[in-house]
Amino acid sequence: MTSRLVQLPRVIIMICPLLLVMLASGCDNLAKGVTEAVLNMEIKKEDIRKCYIRGRPFEGLEAKLKRQEQLAQTNKGDHPVLKVLVVHGIGSPQPGYSTRLAENLAQALSLNHVQETIKEITITHPTFPDQDLGLLRLTRYMNANKNREMIFAELTWEPIIAKEKQTINFDNSGEYSFRRTHINNTLKVFLNDTIPDVMMFNGTSRQQINVSVSQSLCWLMSEKWESLQIKTAQFCDASAPNRMNQIDDEFVFISHSLGSRITVDALQWIANIFSDISKLDAALAENAQIPQSTAPTALQTNTMSNFLEKRHLLQQKEFMVFMLSNQLPLLQMGQLKPEVTGRIPDICSLKATHAAEKLFSKTHLIAFSDPNDLFSYALPPSFIDEYVDSRLCPTLTNAILNVTSITDIFVGQFANPLAAHTEYDNDPRVIGLIAKGMGHSDIDPGVTEHCTWLESVPDGQ
Repeated sequence: MTSRLVQLPRVIIMICPLLLVMLASGCDNLAKGVTEAVLNMEIKKEDIRKCYIRGRPFEGLEAKLKRQEQLAQTNKGDHPVLKVLVVHGIGSPQPGYSTRLAENLAQALSLNHVQETIKEITITHPTFPDQDLGLLRLTRYMNANKNREMIFAELTWEPIIAKEKQTINFDNSGEYSFRRTHINNTLKVFLNDTIPDVMMFNGTSRQQINVSVSQSLCWLMSEKWESLQIKTAQFCDASAPNRMNQIDDEFVFISHSLGSRITVDALQWIANIFSDISKLDAALAENAQIPQSTAPTALQTNTMSNFLEKRHLLQQKEFMVFMLSNQLPLLQMGQLKPEVTGRIPDICSLKATHAAEKLFSKTHLIAFSDPNDLFSYALPPSFIDEYVDSRLCPTLTNAILNVTSITDIFVGQFANPLAAHTEYDNDPRVIGLIAKGMGHSDIDPGVTEHCTWLESVPDGQ
């Protein structure tokens, strides 16, 4: 036993570079065996995990459900519902990967009933007719009175890149992998499953992934639970008269790791599309001929007035994006800035001079980061102004907290960086913040007890 304790620092030194390599590539399905041998020696102590929240106040899902409940009393049978879209990060997650998050939120929101049937939409798009663009899996949670309802939509976009990743399958095959040591082979399999995701997102697959997210949002804005088929594979044409009829519903994004970049990119991609529509609108107002090269594809199936009406409705919507293990700063490196930056006051303030350019009324970004998660990042306010499209009308809140325990391992304190990267969806404070929000009277008791809150004040107030 004494010999093992003497060797412990050396073991830590040996595994740390491996952990860095593993975390550099991404997200889920982490091989935890390397660190578990060390962490099995933990001695449970007082919880010293920190929680610090700074930024703009934001409401949680509970406030949206309360509005839904009030509207249900006045509009029997027809009222807005809460719809949550989950976007995963790197790896090869299987359908159902977000079940723990969904059930934790359902419990926090007292939604103790779930529909037995899970509905699935295979994402398609005419631009990519022969490609699998992912699976949208929808689960319906509700209370006993059915006047509080959450449609939990889980997007699995991994099929977009699955086929191309097969080019390195030989490296994982029994014909070759037996030549590695067991631990090295475990690490290599993990790296082969995750590193290609970032490379392809920054390369040939970015547009397809953006389409997958925007199609998911189109379906959520177009259909009620009752009107959805159990299984379907169709293109959602946002400009069609029978689409985008559920914009009055409440919409929330929850992302993890690379998913934060994917979600924000998809919203910015939509902003660019609507920017083109704005130019067409101006051309029509002047009775000018619209150049063929600038005509958006969506207009081929509907009138300009119908599309502009939907744009106007979107401009009145507020969106929330909860980014677990936020990676926006890391994944911005090497990328061009969005088309419109540094103009949030001009587009989004009460005295905005260019309010017609905005896409949404507000997009609130809540960035969760654990300092011991080696590849999560807090966001300075300047990042929003410089690297997020101003037409989204973004606001920012940082939630900096430890989601895994901190342990004394004789050479100092240590936190498992693997757990720090993957345990956000199981942390009561994270669930409490998503469920109840921050900066108002009705916040989660656990958040009140364990978190420090510092509200940021916009310039001019």
